[in-house]
Amino acid sequence: MKTLKSAILASVATVAIASAAAPAFAEEEGFLGGEVSANVAITTQYRFRGVSLSNEDIAIQGGLDYSHESGFYVGTWMSSMDDTVAFGETEMDVYAGYGGEIEGFSYDIGLLMYVYPSGNSSDYLEAYGSVGADLGVASATVGMAYAFSSDNTGDQDNIYVYGDLESAIPDTPFTVSAHLGYEDGFFDSKLDWSIGASVAYGGLDFGLAYVDTDMAGDMTDATVVFSVGASF
Repeated sequence: MKTLKSAILASVATVAIASAAAPAFAEEEGFLGGEVSANVAITTQYRFRGVSLSNEDIAIQGGLDYSHESGFYVGTWMSSMDDTVAFGETEMDVYAGYGGEIEGFSYDIGLLMYVYPSGNSSDYLEAYGSVGADLGVASATVGMAYAFSSDNTGDQDNIYVYGDLESAIPDTPFTVSAHLGYEDGFFDSKLDWSIGASVAYGGLDFGLAYVDTDMAGDMTDATVVFSVGASF
């Protein structure tokens, strides 16, 4: 999500490589008992839960995160998007959460505020949570995100549930992933899914994903998304 936003978009959102940043490397260790990291990326389009928010155009993205050794983290992430009256031309996510591990299962809970600085009162708040497990040949994550009803959402709430699988291909630098999500509220019973692959080479993170939904339309039809990013 997005050091975290990569996690959140792969977790709370999609494995659509919405941010090409893989987990970011620490810029500074031991800063107030934690680490600071950053990421930047360019992607052929910004797909969020299967929907293109950049009008199928190139998007530039980046984030900054602080992770404490206790498991607490805060961060922010931004992306260019299609310029509309409601949302403007920029999305900025601000989030805080806590992650850890219990008896071999990882967990992550937090709050995420979607902010649209140049939009028309479209900001909204979402709570998220996920549980992950190492299955040996792959890692699996299941999670849920709930957006609270507010004036900015037309007094409508939204729920998104998803499952992710990720596996490193033996004896190669490649990682493959799969995602399935279900959303109800902002959309009427929408499904999205993706299959992707990623690799780190020459200090850059490359991603390629096939993304699709069960909704008709140019912004929700099947596509291939390519991204390249760097983590610091």
